[in-house]
Amino acid sequence: MKITNQNGFAHITIVAAVVAVAAIGGVGYFVYQKNNDNNKSKSTTAATSTSASSEETNKASDEAAVKAAAKAHFTLVYQKKIQEAYQTTCQDFKDLSPYSEFQSYLSNPGFQTIDLSLVEYTSVDARNNQAKISGPVGPLDPDSTLEVSLLKKSNQWCVYGYSIQ
Repeated sequence: MKITNQNGFAHITIVAAVVAVAAIGGVGYFVYQKNNDNNKSKSTTAATSTSASSEETNKASDEAAVKAAAKAHFTLVYQKKIQEAYQTTCQDFKDLSPYSEFQSYLSNPGFQTIDLSLVEYTSVDARNNQAKISGPVGPLDPDSTLEVSLLKKSNQWCVYGYSIQ
């Protein structure tokens, strides 16, 4: 029969200590990974939230810029600054409508009596560098709606076309 001596007992103690350290280290590593995953999740959520907030800000900014571009155009039209108003239109519009046609179209009495720059736009849809806005013309022309199409070229909104329906 073999008798356990002190060397065998020391080996068993060392093995037990190594197992205990490995177990504690494993638990510590698990907790560290869990905390790290939670932090990544929080930062991803924050980034997504920031991105959504940024998109909302851009959308509101675009909507305001679209309304301002339309207002500037119709202010020039009402002031009979036809050449300047024509310059606020998109190149695509100019390619389809020469200045003489634009001038002839604006000589209609409706464009000279109603200040369309005062239209309150009740519908604004701006996305993908395109926009369509509309609003009621007013009491002088009841049940009529001004619809304006705009494009964003070189970070500037320009009038692509409009009609009164």
